[in-house]
Amino acid sequence: MIAVELAAERLVVLGQAAPGVTVADLTVGMEVEVVPGVLHEDAETTWTTWHWRPTGVRA
Repeated sequence: MIAVELAAERLVVLGQAAPGVTVADLTVGMEVEVVPGVLHEDAETTWTTWHWRPTGVRA
C-alpha cells in the first residue's frame, strides 16, 4: 500500500503499488503517478482499480 498526499485537495489517498514496484523503489516524499490496473477478473468480468508508481518508471 502506498499513501499519496494530494496537496491541492488536502487528502491522503491509499492505493496499491503497480506490479513490479517494490518497497526499495519508494522513498518518502517522492512523486508518483496513478496508472490503471486490474483488481480481479473472472470469465465474465474484469474489475479495474488504480495503482501508484514512481513518476517516470515503466513497469
